[in-house]
Amino acid sequence: MTGVGIGRVWPGAFLGAFLGAFLLAACGATTPDEGSSSAEVAAAPPPAPLRPGTPGSGFADLLVVNPSRVVEATEADLARAETELGAALPRGYARFVRRVGGGSLGHFVGVLTPDQVPVATSQWRERVGQYWFWDTTEAGVDRADLQARGVVLASTFDGDELCFDPADPRAFYVLPRNEDVVHRVGPDFLDAVQWLLDGRLNPWVEGWTLEVNEHRLERHGRLADGTTREEAGAALAALGKHSQAVETARRSTYFLPGIEGRLSVYTSEGEPGAWFDLTYDDAADPAEVARFLAAVSAD
Repeated sequence: MTGVGIGRVWPGAFLGAFLGAFLLAACGATTPDEGSSSAEVAAAPPPAPLRPGTPGSGFADLLVVNPSRVVEATEADLARAETELGAALPRGYARFVRRVGGGSLGHFVGVLTPDQVPVATSQWRERVGQYWFWDTTEAGVDRADLQARGVVLASTFDGDELCFDPADPRAFYVLPRNEDVVHRVGPDFLDAVQWLLDGRLNPWVEGWTLEVNEHRLERHGRLADGTTREEAGAALAALGKHSQAVETARRSTYFLPGIEGRLSVYTSEGEPGAWFDLTYDDAADPAEVARFLAAVSAD
């Protein structure tokens, strides 16, 4: 049995291990926008960078969707992970998790927590030892070295993976799902994440916005017949309940602090009509959730 992904067919055992990771659980059900072809992704423009100082424009101005669910990593968490790995974790990564723990950045990059890194790395090394698709020449790293000692810190919802080499803590590598060349990025973890958030691999990225993947509920589907993305967005904005809006190719996302949520309305190439997806805290007021869904004419 094989599992089919965009641009590559994965053996069933590999796919099972990959889908078992927390990252795909974080992204929820696949929507047409997330299932777009490689050609569509290449044709879409990257998101425009937010003005410095704007929430979501960088790590210093990180916009946290559900701040009540943030669990900061401790020095003990980091030390325990380093002991299990037998290697020091990068300073930039430590800085990130000490502030916000793990979660989904830009609705695209899933950052592992320190307690997840050792297990994920063990599974990753076993997997890339069996299935390797990338040329490492341009990245300047030996394939066997990366397979043996690489440490995985994050993955995207498309299946791209970010790892580092403990022998060179300023060397970070992206293994793209839909390319056959390893990209060397960095030199810091935050720089490496910025590379992913710049839309180089996928243009539908919502910047430095973090969603903690705990206590989340989801709603997704089509907008009512005839409702356009622009109409739904205008109705949602008219409520005056959003703290921030991010525009990407064919997608508008509104951040809703009252329910610690985010609501996107979007269109998909080759698909009729418009769609929405909403994630929110499981303790949110159901009446408030219903108000947002009614505003965008969700079916």
